[in-house]
Amino acid sequence: MDDNKIIALYNERNENAIKETETKYGLLLNKIAFEILNSFPDSEECVNTTYLKTWNAIPPTVPKSLRSFICRIARNTALTLLTKLNRHRAEDIYEELETMMTDTETPQSAVEGKELAAFINSFLSTQKKRNRQLFVLRYYYNMSIKSLSDCFGMSEQGVCSSLFRMRENLKSFLREKGITL
Repeated sequence: MDDNKIIALYNERNENAIKETETKYGLLLNKIAFEILNSFPDSEECVNTTYLKTWNAIPPTVPKSLRSFICRIARNTALTLLTKLNRHRAEDIYEELETMMTDTETPQSAVEGKELAAFINSFLSTQKKRNRQLFVLRYYYNMSIKSLSDCFGMSEQGVCSSLFRMRENLKSFLREKGITL
């Protein structure tokens, strides 16, 4: 079913909206949740919570992209659940990005979060499609190196090398823009 029709079902408060969302995006939401939580029961709980949060958000919110909207809800819900469960997997992923930053400054002290995001988006727009996808799947969706390797048909070392080069290039790009991390 078309996303606009699904959104219309939410606006009508028709419970088929959740069924249609699950049919169209259930596998994707489960993948996002599992990559973060690494647990099937926790992922299932996260996805069910995502459906509830989507139901409560539409209306009044009218998302431009239903896919992006529910993926963001699933990602944020999974990260919240991960924190509640006292897991540290996400910290390992963010440690990769921390290698770009000095101990004395944080991205927030360099620029406001939205400005930094705009610079990162600008950087990503200059990259090859595969590199953009690797970066976003790793650092936004918290996809494991193994999953990225399988998805892109690369060795795990190849994925790590590509991500390392991208982090170094991003660091250089930000320096050129006058941002020191």
